[in-house]
Amino acid sequence: MNLIEALHAHGMEFILTGHESTAAFMAGTVGRLTGVPGVCLATLGPGACNLTLGVGNALLDRDPLLAFSARTANRRIRISNKQNLPLNDVFAPISKWSVALDGAGTTKTIRDAMTIAGTPPRGPVYLSVPSDLATRPDQPNDSGPSPPSLPIRDQQSFHRIVAALNVARKPLGVIGIAMDAERDARAVRHFFEVTQIPYVVTCQAKGIGDPTGKRFLGHVLPAAGEFPISRWIQESDCVLGVGFDPVESSRDWHFDIPLHVIADAPTGFDQYQPHVECTGDVSDLIDRLRESYSGRVNCTEASIAALKQEVDSAIRPHTSSTVHGVSPFHLIRHLRRLLPPETIVSGDVGAHKFVLSQVWTAPQPGTFLMSNGLSSMGYGPASAIAAALIRPDQPVVSVTGDGAFAMMVQELETVRRIQVSPLFVVLCDRSLSIIKRAQRARKLPPRGVDFLPVDWARVAEGFGVSGRTAATLDDVQNHVKSWLARPEPMVLAVDIDESLYEGLKYG
Repeated sequence: MNLIEALHAHGMEFILTGHESTAAFMAGTVGRLTGVPGVCLATLGPGACNLTLGVGNALLDRDPLLAFSARTANRRIRISNKQNLPLNDVFAPISKWSVALDGAGTTKTIRDAMTIAGTPPRGPVYLSVPSDLATRPDQPNDSGPSPPSLPIRDQQSFHRIVAALNVARKPLGVIGIAMDAERDARAVRHFFEVTQIPYVVTCQAKGIGDPTGKRFLGHVLPAAGEFPISRWIQESDCVLGVGFDPVESSRDWHFDIPLHVIADAPTGFDQYQPHVECTGDVSDLIDRLRESYSGRVNCTEASIAALKQEVDSAIRPHTSSTVHGVSPFHLIRHLRRLLPPETIVSGDVGAHKFVLSQVWTAPQPGTFLMSNGLSSMGYGPASAIAAALIRPDQPVVSVTGDGAFAMMVQELETVRRIQVSPLFVVLCDRSLSIIKRAQRARKLPPRGVDFLPVDWARVAEGFGVSGRTAATLDDVQNHVKSWLARPEPMVLAVDIDESLYEGLKYG
């Protein structure tokens, strides 16, 4: 309570959410879109535990974030175990730095925390505050807790990358998130335009690479129909990972291919290290690489067109709808045509994630949000709320399955209270379809994946939010156009035929 009041006194407003995981997801989204760490806050015990999902998400999705929570009062910490968990130990494995504030040198600690969170690979810092310390004046101290060492940028391998790329005849670029998307996108796009090297984009890096470029092959990690693209990657004689961070990958190809990485921080993990890696300012490095490139690419426009046709055939169902609902492929393509280019879209986790990753085109960075490192259900609605809050002049749409939406439906009250106007498109197939597909692939019965239908439009109305249902693409078009003409928070529940998911492979 005292921290909230102190924030208010300094012009920083506390926004109550329905669940602490929403607060952490939202703070991570703020960090991703602005580059400035977002901040979330919870009480001790259960409140702090509920933050862990969003904090872990920020760690693996590279979002700068500060997470504060209370902890047991110092005078009680050794004599009472009521709500007394070792919170700094709990958060240590899922944050870049876990700090127990002790009432001395707090200014320096907070500044260090901001630096740690915002330094690549960006991520969360957790800070705990004992309740009996929060009301006392801070003690000036220039020492404070020692922050962890920052990663050292290493450019010694730059000339090895130049040499490998110049002799390659089947080079291919994989664009990922290990860069400053807003700042580096122009240099990255210019590199691939000039060199004419084919490239793919990971789903979370949408908007960095030009989706209209002649040498753009498609999306991967994960994306529906990505396996023909993965075959091209594996057949390449030099894969250039421009910001490629394997935290996005559940595939194996990056373990074995001749991967040459340019990134803003080291991307290895435990026993894995890329074949060659150069870390630093990505714009500077990619510009230098472009100036040094003298190779020749053996790749024809016809072969690229054939690959794209193969991907399209893999993900496009035979019909746009049945009596059970519409095709997710046609729905997402329809939404892309209806919504303005600057629309910010947040995706969630499930079968629709694969389709959204391949079909949706993002014209610029910061217009596509997804959890991929952790792949947490519930991220989509929360990130849309945060985006609508800090980008009020851009349309914001959440595309989520009904399972994930059910986890976050309480936040419709938050949306109404803070007066933002995202559109929540809920794909209703009454199933965890991606898990069901994995069960069928293993010849297992579909246990624990189906649930009863919910009238999400009526639920929305109960929260005082506009609720609509759609059984056809024409219905979708009418409701989306209505929302664009008069923005207000809206839930649009769309009937989906789960049998029309194509090009998915999971598990």
